[in-house]
Amino acid sequence: MHPTGSFHTRENNFDFLRFFAAALVLFAHSYPLVGRREDEPLTLLTGYEKGGSIAVGIFFVMSGYLIASSWLASSSPKSFLIKRALRIFPALIVAVLLSAFVIGPLVTQFDLARYLAADGTWTYLQNILLVTRYELPGVFTGNAYPDVVNGSLWTLPLEVLMYIGVMILGLTGFLKRRLIFLPIAVLAVGHFWLLGKLGIESYFIKNIFKLGLLYYSGSALFLYRDDIPWRGWIAVLLFAALVATFRTDIGPLVYFVALPYLVLYLAYAPLPWVSRFGKYGDFSYGLYIYAFPFQQLTIYLFGPQVGVLGLTLIAFVPTLILAALSWHLIEAPAMKLKRLFASPPQPGRATPSADS
Repeated sequence: MHPTGSFHTRENNFDFLRFFAAALVLFAHSYPLVGRREDEPLTLLTGYEKGGSIAVGIFFVMSGYLIASSWLASSSPKSFLIKRALRIFPALIVAVLLSAFVIGPLVTQFDLARYLAADGTWTYLQNILLVTRYELPGVFTGNAYPDVVNGSLWTLPLEVLMYIGVMILGLTGFLKRRLIFLPIAVLAVGHFWLLGKLGIESYFIKNIFKLGLLYYSGSALFLYRDDIPWRGWIAVLLFAALVATFRTDIGPLVYFVALPYLVLYLAYAPLPWVSRFGKYGDFSYGLYIYAFPFQQLTIYLFGPQVGVLGLTLIAFVPTLILAALSWHLIEAPAMKLKRLFASPPQPGRATPSADS
């Protein structure tokens, strides 16, 4: 789509933006993993948001947009949930098993028998059920960021929770009636005021509101995609406002207004080379869920003196190779099964791929 035209087109830059966000997560994680958490550049720049959090925000905006599309294109709630499960779980299962039964036995301080007998080895498998567990027995205990095997998995339960939210909004008619602004208002009140007033400090609950606000803003942009003026000058003004309010009290508010528009504007900007970025596959999900263990393994082998850039580059290569293998051998074959549950396409209506 040209930003000034209709969103009803399949030509887009989602693959590139997903890959960019996954790579940003890897880079941002390198700072705490080498013991330089306070030096993370985007935190210093914005004053309120880490680079990894911005990347996750980009993911959630895109996912909110695409999953609203997926719901409206699904033949039933069962079809919708099966398609979502086929995207999330196959690669997640591989990532969890890789950490527990390949990386773990190689680096644990325990002998193999003790490692396999430990409860923590088996409770780590609960990550497959979206119950986030970070530790494996004796694994990465001496690293600069100790004990955490895969610090990226915490977002997946929230992502699935957002899927369920989309389904509920769909079943209750909120999506077809385009009443998405009502849950967005509730999430905004909760994020900017109510949670603080109630003294709620739960990281998970706070992110339900924070990431939910970005997610359903993405859904709103899908529902109103033909009513919104998609203009370069609006994108420039929003970006300028975002930069101008870094390190100010209103910065977080501007961020939540600007980011969804900017992400979707860039997703459909007429950039032919970028739109072909995913020609060989979408490696973003693999890059996201496999990177952290490889980064921790790099620190285990070389120590934190490898530095941020060294850690990023050394871990990026094996992670990208694994992500490519994961796409071609696991994710893409699983996603082909979606066709068994897809509803017939509606005449004259093309929607973007919801393979996020």
